[in-house]
Amino acid sequence: MEQEARRMFAKSHNCAQSVLGQFAERFGLERDLALRIATPFGGGIGHSDQLCGAVSGAIMAIGLAEGSAENEKSQREVCYAHVRELLAQFSAQHGSITCPGLLGLDLSDPDAYAQAHTLGLFQTCCPDYVGDAVRITVNLLGLNN
Repeated sequence: MEQEARRMFAKSHNCAQSVLGQFAERFGLERDLALRIATPFGGGIGHSDQLCGAVSGAIMAIGLAEGSAENEKSQREVCYAHVRELLAQFSAQHGSITCPGLLGLDLSDPDAYAQAHTLGLFQTCCPDYVGDAVRITVNLLGLNN
């Protein structure tokens, strides 16, 4: 799953799509629908420089796996606990969960976004974030990769 997520990212899917796409069908969501849902979460949520899209995709995957359509507080708490652990592990590994913290640039600024492209950050850094978000999520959910 981790390598497939990296391949999706390399083929121009965004980070959130690349992560969520690995879990969608396993948990009952059509892949194309998952990719559409995840689209605006790339680039720190629509290039607004917020939460890393790979982390957003992982959070959505946890929701698919463990979320509840009913008002089940105990199930929400299980889901929340896994999200907190995802955030802790990802942050411990990479030092941040936001695009500016990870890349050192404000992607909401067009000049900084262009600089990120010039520096090749999306090709050198983001594949690791995508792969690690999938790996952490697989482990949290107890899935065989």
